[in-house]
Amino acid sequence: MIHALTDRPYRLLLASFSLLCISMLPAHAEGFSDCSETFYSGIYPEFTNTKLAADTQPLCFDGFAVMYSARSRTPLWSAEHLTRARIAQAKTIDRQDSFHEESRLPRSARASLSDYSGSGYDRGHLAPNGDMATRSQQYDSFSLANIAPQSPRNNRYIWRNLEEATRDLAEQYGEVYTVTGVAFLNAQVTQLDKRVLVPSHFYKVVYIPTLDSAGVYYAPNDESERVEVISLDDLESRIGVDVLPVLAGARRDEALDLPLKAGEPMGAPTTESSETPSWMLFVAALLKWLIHQLSA
Repeated sequence: MIHALTDRPYRLLLASFSLLCISMLPAHAEGFSDCSETFYSGIYPEFTNTKLAADTQPLCFDGFAVMYSARSRTPLWSAEHLTRARIAQAKTIDRQDSFHEESRLPRSARASLSDYSGSGYDRGHLAPNGDMATRSQQYDSFSLANIAPQSPRNNRYIWRNLEEATRDLAEQYGEVYTVTGVAFLNAQVTQLDKRVLVPSHFYKVVYIPTLDSAGVYYAPNDESERVEVISLDDLESRIGVDVLPVLAGARRDEALDLPLKAGEPMGAPTTESSETPSWMLFVAALLKWLIHQLSA
């Protein structure tokens, strides 16, 4: 039996390491302190491409959290913790549209309703209305800080199916953690009213704690109806964001075979799960994060 974590020298080492990590936390950590329960293990996504972090602002909402970019005037990602009880309650709430500007943002940094008028793009939710279990959560989901320009067919068909499939997984397994985001990978970026940037891609990370596995829906923001299911490592290499820094090992390079529609069966991970103890994976993830902070 391993007693390393209960021996005094190891406890002192881990305590010192924890204090060092806390002292190194960026300003964004404090900004998410009121909604840390939204993130798996309380650890939020990290930018591995540090250029993406410029002019960003963390925002806590009722039921979800957003990393907002003043440069794109869109969210870069929205995070949620979905439970079986939350989804059951959300089904009792009828939709009431209430798109609105985000008053906590400076006017120069926020998107406006007029930006989307006549643009040809839908106002696409990152944290979807269908996940919201109260009127307060629903109202917050219609903030333009949670909205990005989305291809109509992508929003109304492909992405709607993936959102329903994610809720179905939360009902099946009791809970899921999800992070929905956008990427701007085209050489030339389209703008709405010369202000709001149009994403080239949308993605949705789904982590299921009971399976200790994650997969990523990844789709171009167009009318093609294409969608891939990729791994966390693959997503990070494409977009420059480590969406689940706490996960390590095989859980990062395997892609959970997520269903494309609610009710479809889900396959097994593509590689064998790591046999490394979970506490060692957690420490490894923290070390990786610390090295990244020191080298940034």
